[in-house]
Amino acid sequence: MNSEIPPRRLRWLCRRGMKELDIVLGGYLDTCYPNASADEKAAFEALLQLEDPLIWSWLVGAEPLPEGKQGDVVRRLIDRR
Repeated sequence: MNSEIPPRRLRWLCRRGMKELDIVLGGYLDTCYPNASADEKAAFEALLQLEDPLIWSWLVGAEPLPEGKQGDVVRRLIDRR
């Protein structure tokens, strides 16, 4: 599965309405994304399509993490904070 979003578009999608999310998502993009598996990249790209409050609620533990690869990506985001 090679549905990678172009790098400039990914950078744009990491810019959010919350500065905290900008930092967390941009940091993942810079350090983890380049070496991630195709499945993890796809999960991160799908995560970027979600609303800020949902992503933030996962990061602060207010909501249970999603299942599967997306949950793995969120765990990595949490570990990087």
